[in-house]
Amino acid sequence: MNDHVLPGPPRRRHDPQTGTSPERGPVLPADRLRRARTGTAGLFLLTGIVFATWAARIPARKAELGLSDAQLAIAFIGLNAGAIFGLQLGAAVVTRVGSRRALTVSLPVFAGMLIPIAHAPGLVTLTIALAVSATANSVVDVAINDHGVGLQHAYGRPVLSGLHAMHSLGGVAGGALAAGAAQLDIAVGLHFTAVAIIAAILGIHASRRLLPPDTLHAPAPAGDLRPGLLSGWSRRLVLLGALAFVFTLAESSALDWSAVLLRDTHHTTAAVAAIGLAVFQATVTLGRALGDRIINRAGPVRVFRLSAFLAGGGLATGLLVATPWSAVAGLALLGLGLANLLPISIAAAGAGRRIPVPVAVARVSALGYLGSFTGPALIGLLTHATSLPTALLLPAIAIAATTVAATAARDEPALEKP
Repeated sequence: MNDHVLPGPPRRRHDPQTGTSPERGPVLPADRLRRARTGTAGLFLLTGIVFATWAARIPARKAELGLSDAQLAIAFIGLNAGAIFGLQLGAAVVTRVGSRRALTVSLPVFAGMLIPIAHAPGLVTLTIALAVSATANSVVDVAINDHGVGLQHAYGRPVLSGLHAMHSLGGVAGGALAAGAAQLDIAVGLHFTAVAIIAAILGIHASRRLLPPDTLHAPAPAGDLRPGLLSGWSRRLVLLGALAFVFTLAESSALDWSAVLLRDTHHTTAAVAAIGLAVFQATVTLGRALGDRIINRAGPVRVFRLSAFLAGGGLATGLLVATPWSAVAGLALLGLGLANLLPISIAAAGAGRRIPVPVAVARVSALGYLGSFTGPALIGLLTHATSLPTALLLPAIAIAATTVAATAARDEPALEKP
């Protein structure tokens, strides 16, 4: 039996009292599902905290090591390479041992890597530490999304957006803690070590609440269940990966360039520039917190279309009106629209039954990661040729254009054509 493919129709009705569904008969008790969902949400939260802990104190580590911008870029190459490798490793590991076992190991490793990152004595050791950290983070990403997709189908209704909201909330919490640590002049080493130990302990505890692989996913049809890197692709999976590329390109562009847009183009204060970024992150979190209910009512395809139109049209309008507060409003609409597009795409990838869920998640995520790497650099290059507002119209137009591919977001499990 293969443990990593989705069961029958994802929108089956689950009886919260008996833990049964008409399509599948007896399934898991409601309290067991709630326990697993709580554990998964906790893991999403912890990953956000750990990542934000490092990201918020990059300037401090850069200053401690005396790194130039070019040297820091080299360290980021190690991080990006580790992320891509980790997605492939995660697909293999989660397919073999299940998401619960994978998270029991990978989350503590990801958290623990904060310690060598904080104490790396030079560029080479920092680059290696970041590569290992990113590898572990990608394994975590595959495993928690695999578990989230499985829970979504066990519940018979959307839950994945709410889980992703916990990651966004973790990012806010981790950033706030880092800001407090910096304000109190707490050394990076002490700060990172405390977060690493606490997150690792909590991660192990949360992992124990998850479902074993034999209850998370149902068997797949006979065939190639563990395809190689270049086999098992389908046109739909490639399309979903391309959509993920667009969404992460837009998100990373907003994260890296929104404050610059407000500060340098609109000549706002540093505080207003920071507000713009905070508004974007807040609307992403809000959109994901509300996303499951909205998707359950309207369906993923309709929500996908509306979200893509809202994100692309909102950002474009904010840029074209060309005032500071219109830009902030555009960023708010971008965040609200983007919030559920990636979770919907991941859930749709997991609905195919041609390859295991972890493999499908890893492949869509890999193309998504490429978008996050590409976005900030591409916007920078276009800015040199035009202007920053004009350059940011590119992700706005790209997101709006994805509405034509909305039908790929349907989450019914089906055999896919290669």
